[in-house]
This record gives sequence, C-alpha cells and structure tokens, in this order.
Amino acid sequence: MISERVKPKLLWFRLSIGFGGLLALLLLAQTLATYNFVSRSLIRQEAVRDADRRVQTITRMARQAAVTEPAKLTAILNELVKDDADQIAWIRIINFEGRVLAAGGDTSPAGAYKPGEIGKLMGDRERIPAEVNTNSGRAFVILNPVRFGALGFGRGPGEPPLPPAPPQLSAPNGEQAGGGGRSRGRRPPEVAEFGILRRGISTKFGPLQTNLIVGCAASIALLGAMLIIALRFRGYMQSKHIEEELSVARRVQHDLFPNDDSISSRLGFAARCIPAYQVGGDLYDVFETDDGEVALILGDVSGKGLPAALLMGVVQGAVRASIGTGAASNHEQAAERLNHLMCMKTARERFVSLFWCYYDRDNGVLRYVNAGHLPPLLMRRSAAGPEILKLDEGGPVFGLLPGVRYKQASIDCKPGDILVVFSDGIQEAANAKDEEFGEDGIAASLERNWHRPPAELCSAILADVRTFMGGCLPSDDQTLLVVKLDPVTTIQETAEHAAALIR
Repeated sequence: MISERVKPKLLWFRLSIGFGGLLALLLLAQTLATYNFVSRSLIRQEAVRDADRRVQTITRMARQAAVTEPAKLTAILNELVKDDADQIAWIRIINFEGRVLAAGGDTSPAGAYKPGEIGKLMGDRERIPAEVNTNSGRAFVILNPVRFGALGFGRGPGEPPLPPAPPQLSAPNGEQAGGGGRSRGRRPPEVAEFGILRRGISTKFGPLQTNLIVGCAASIALLGAMLIIALRFRGYMQSKHIEEELSVARRVQHDLFPNDDSISSRLGFAARCIPAYQVGGDLYDVFETDDGEVALILGDVSGKGLPAALLMGVVQGAVRASIGTGAASNHEQAAERLNHLMCMKTARERFVSLFWCYYDRDNGVLRYVNAGHLPPLLMRRSAAGPEILKLDEGGPVFGLLPGVRYKQASIDCKPGDILVVFSDGIQEAANAKDEEFGEDGIAASLERNWHRPPAELCSAILADVRTFMGGCLPSDDQTLLVVKLDPVTTIQETAEHAAALIR
C-alpha cells in the first residue's frame, strides 16, 4: 500500500513521464517535417537553380563555338554530361512541339512531359519538376527556355533562319508591343530538358540530412525511453517497496544479534556478520542458560537473501527455546529435535550447518555439537608455542537426514584460550587469482593478533580477509565469532574476593 506521503511524488513522476513523451512526439514530428521539406522542396529548388546555371553555360558555349547545326550542339551536351556525370543524367534540346533537336547523356528515359503540355508548363513559374527513374538512379526532369532561333534550330530542311525582329516591334515576352499577336520576327524559343540526378543534388544537403536523421533517432530514443519507463513504472514501484521491506528485515535481523556487552558479566566475545545481500543466511547468538552456562551458536543456512534469513530466524528461535534447566545435558536431544523440525518443515534443498556449544565457566568445560559446520578453531598458548584444536564432532547438517543421532563432545578449557567460529564466507573468501583465504589464513591471523581483546581480534581477522580479497566483492555472507574463554570477574566477585583477603 502506497502511503499518502509518497502519492504526490508519484503524481509528479507520472506528469514528468507524460511531458517527456509529449516532448519526444513533438520533436519527432518537427524533425520529420523538416526532413520532408528538405527532401521534397529544398533539393528540387536546388535542382532548378542548377538547371538555370547550366542553361547559361550551354548558351555561352554554343555562341563561342558558333554552332549552326544541332549535331555540333550534341557534342557540347555530351561533354557537359560527361564532366558532371554524378549530377546530370541527360540534356536534351527540344522545340515546343516536342521534337528533339540535340541530346547528350542517357537518352533512354522518355520525357516526363507530353509535347502538348510544354508551352503551358513553360509559362508556369511555380512549376514543380517531375521525378523519374533512370539507369543512374532517380532524376528530376527540368524544362528551361533557351533561344537558339538565330542559329537556325527548329527550322525545316532548306528553310533559312528567321531574321530578328526590330526592337521597337517586340516586347521582352515575344509579343508585339502594340498588339496581342506573336511577333512575326520572333518564334518560340527552344527548350532545354535536363535530367538532374537526385543523389548528386542531395550531397549538398548531406550534413543537414545527417543532423536530421540524428534528430529523428534521438527523438525516437527519447520516446522509447519514456514508454519503457511508463511500462516499467509499476514494477519499479514494487521493487522499491520490496527494497524498503528488505531494509526493515535487515534492521530486524541486526536486532536479533546480541550486543558485545550483553553478557559481559559471564564471557568476553565479539562478533560480526557481513551479509552478501540486504539480508543474510548466517546467524550467531550468545546467551545465558538457566543453569548459568553461556550458549554460543553460529550457523550457515543454505542459500542467500530473504529465504535464508527467514530460516535463520526459525533456527535461532528453536535454539533459544532450549535454554531451560539442564540444557547442556539435553544437548543431543535438542539437536535431534531441531533436525526433525527442519526435515519436517523445510524443503530438502534447505538445510543448516550449525556449531552449537555451552561453556561452563565455573568448571572451564566447553560442551559442543558440530552439525556439519566448518570446524571452529580453539587456540591455546603453551610453553611449546601456540596449539590449535579443531572442534569437529557432532553430526551432519540439520534438515537433510531425518532420524540422525548427534553426539555431544567436551573439551577442557584453560585461561587464555581463544575460540574462533566462522562461516564459509570467511574461509572461502577469494582474491582476483581465485585463491581462498582458507583455514590457514584464519589461523595465521589468529596467531598474529591473539593478545588483543576480542573486539580488536575480530576486527583484525576481518581486516586480513579484506586485504587478501583486494577489490573483489564477497560472494557469500561472512560471519565471525571470537570468544576469550577467560572467566570474567564481576564486580560482586571482586568485592567478595577483597573482603576475604581483609578477613
């Protein structure tokens, strides 16, 4: 359920997604419109201007060569097409009746205009060039007037060229100055038909078209991102809700762990649990029994994350429930009951390895059951040097084999003995070379720092593990429990001892 405090934030988030999607659509529409304008208008206009320039070139070259026959003009047209083959498909000189007077280049395409329409089209200043397919690609067909009347083009065989009309009798448009008829001294001009290749003109707008394509891609990407965010919004909010619940679960799990000073009157210890994810499947606990003994447990639930953390809470609760009178003497039966519970209530792929012990401070005896856990290390100092014992007796892991019997073992402890219990995340911590820290690494770190208090010793071992791993991240939960098995003298005991000395 989303709280009322969060709802305004979600509303602004949805509005932002909607505004982003609308902006992406507007940007895409504007970019497509601009690209269409460039492709359909600017390129055609540039083709018309290019044809106008080439008309002037043809006229100038014809006058310089004093061309009197269309065949000679054909050579000029072929030369022009050859020089600009990437832009010109063909050039034809035709009259108003559509008869071809001269041609150069690819002469296979038929004209895009009917002969009867040429005069009408020539009078249209806003005419749009037609576009046809050629052997060289798409081409614009552009008509431009060009006057070759003085050279004799367009006349029949044996007909002399028409003399030019007197200036005072003709207007610039070829009509008589004083009437509506066409001047008898002038005839309609010839028409230059150009086939301008689209790809040749498009190269001039290449950078602009590239920018427009990039703009289209960016707007489509923005629109796609907004759609993905909108579609994934509900899942995102659910994942955020789960993340908040995991954060609460981590705090609850942390609160289940004992404080270092919670039983300082009975035993000195320090412990750390570093989960690989938000919550972990490792557990440890230190508490007193009704008989005044200190119970210590450290276990590792199979798997990681929230399922392992839930099972860890069940195991911790079951162990805590057995702290009544005679807990140490009923240790084996309690372990068998816990195994039966795990086998009945959990799947076979879910099991727990657990080191479970009771420390009798008064008699200096440690009784334990190791249920498939990594053997803890008990280090004691002697004249011959440090001695390390492994505590590995007990039975298999809990929750895997029903009806298994567990055996309690005991060991006499001496003042100064140090017990180190750890999960496989400590022993199997790997570096970049895929080398494991191992039991030898734990023992070496323990020997270097054995003289320190439990809290400092615990921190020193974890620091050595981090140094060994380098920049590698842990792949499993790392839990470490360090216990100094020295009886801790309470204030009451100190007072009683002082009173006895005075007496």
